[in-house]
Amino acid sequence: MTLNQVITTLKTFQKSHAQLNDFGDGKVEEIGASKDQLFPIMWIVSKSGRYANKDFSYSFQIIFADLLIEDKSNELEVQSDMQSAALDLCAHLRDNPDFDIQMDDNASVDYFTERLGDFTAGVLLSFTLRDPFPLDRCVIPVRL
Repeated sequence: MTLNQVITTLKTFQKSHAQLNDFGDGKVEEIGASKDQLFPIMWIVSKSGRYANKDFSYSFQIIFADLLIEDKSNELEVQSDMQSAALDLCAHLRDNPDFDIQMDDNASVDYFTERLGDFTAGVLLSFTLRDPFPLDRCVIPVRL
C-alpha cells in the first residue's frame, strides 16, 4: 500500500464518521492556512517511513480537534469526544479485513487545549501502520 493509498483510506474513514466534519494533511502549522476548517477535524501528520524485516512501517500523528466555547466549559467533553473518534479510527484500522496494513498494538493519545491557531481542544493520536507486503517486482516500471 502506498502512502497515497494510506492517506486516502484515512480520508475515507473521516468522511464516513458522523463526528468529523473536515480532513487535512500536512504540518500542524498548515491547519487553517489554505482554507477555513469546519470543526471537528481530523488532520494527518505523516512522520516517517521505514523498511525493515520485509515490512514497511508508516508513522503518523493524527489530530482530532474541535472548537471550545469561550469559557472552556466544554473542554473535557471535546477531549472525550475526540478521544472516541481517535479510538474509532484504531478499531477501523485494526479490525478491517479489507486492508493488508496492520496497526501496531501500541498507540498513544495525548490531550491538548489551545494548541492550534484556533480556540480548540482535542487529542493527538500517534501510531504506526505496517504493510507486510510492500515489495512487488511485478509493478516496477522497467524499460523494455
